[in-house]
Amino acid sequence: MTDSNPIRVQCRDLSIGYRYDRPVLKGLDLDVVPGDVLAIIGPNGSGKTTLMLTLMGVLEPLGGEVSIAGLPPSEYRRRNGFGYLAEDTQMPDGWRCDGILALAATAAGSGSDVANALSLAGIDYATNLRVGTLSKGMRRRLALAVALMGSARLLMLDEPESGLDPRQRHHLRRRIRALRASMTILVASHDLGELALMSDSVLLVDQGRGRLVEPPDGEFTRDFLEREFLGLGAAAS
Repeated sequence: MTDSNPIRVQCRDLSIGYRYDRPVLKGLDLDVVPGDVLAIIGPNGSGKTTLMLTLMGVLEPLGGEVSIAGLPPSEYRRRNGFGYLAEDTQMPDGWRCDGILALAATAAGSGSDVANALSLAGIDYATNLRVGTLSKGMRRRLALAVALMGSARLLMLDEPESGLDPRQRHHLRRRIRALRASMTILVASHDLGELALMSDSVLLVDQGRGRLVEPPDGEFTRDFLEREFLGLGAAAS
């Protein structure tokens, strides 16, 4: 049975990766409070997607502790599900949008609201179109609608703005901010400007470590995040 409120994500001395002798990230402490938008930034290969897969229970942690609403990630996923937008989501060109969404609704189970997911993703006008006729931006919004299906209270987005033009990115940012009332949201992206405008907290990951950053004046900006990003190597050495 799903909760009606956003949920808390906690990590303590967490080590993650694919081999015990070579963790991608280690010693990670993280506390994402309900209703927050957490941005995850770092170089390619630094562990952003690996962290998301661990939080979803797809990968088991190598060490330390991780919990979603007080449960192990795999148990939380079994009981409640989650929303996930992968960096590169593939869908059959011959399928219509409404067919894909109907399949996603069936998989998501009770609580699925196709109309609401379409509206939130901003693609409610294109349900009768085939995937092969969609622009890259429209495909991305369709994938977002699939991620928003069901009643999950944890949403993880991997490069959600990929393929979107500036206007579409603006609308996506507004939708993500609006979802904070009912979801805890994690966003991995290289678009530092968009992250600065939508995020409540930012996790920098590089060289096997992760740390939360806080701007001196309490306001995230693209320049601040860029300075932190470019200084990662020096800070970690």
